[in-house]
Amino acid sequence: MGVVMSQARMNKLISNLPGVVKAVADTAGDVADRAKAKLAAHRHQGHAEVTVTHGDVDSFVNLVDTKGKQKAAAAIEFGHVSKDGKLTPGLYIITGAAGLAEKLPKKAR
Repeated sequence: MGVVMSQARMNKLISNLPGVVKAVADTAGDVADRAKAKLAAHRHQGHAEVTVTHGDVDSFVNLVDTKGKQKAAAAIEFGHVSKDGKLTPGLYIITGAAGLAEKLPKKAR
């Protein structure tokens, strides 16, 4: 007879398996490598960098700019409008590296 458990309990069970944690960390490393290459191709100046942080079960790929202007990482990823109204489109460094670009509007790809 099978075991019945909630989705939350199943998620907790699966997400804590050593092989799953390693696979998540490895995937984050792969995404970070692609993001670093994409950032390097567009970076003319500035201090933005791609980092990876690991939690107990999750891994996170981050675009950070702690030395530059506030919110520069968000402006790099998603774009911004300058004070004179000029639109600078986002580069979607992390979004594209994670393979999520197909979920973006066509103008943002």
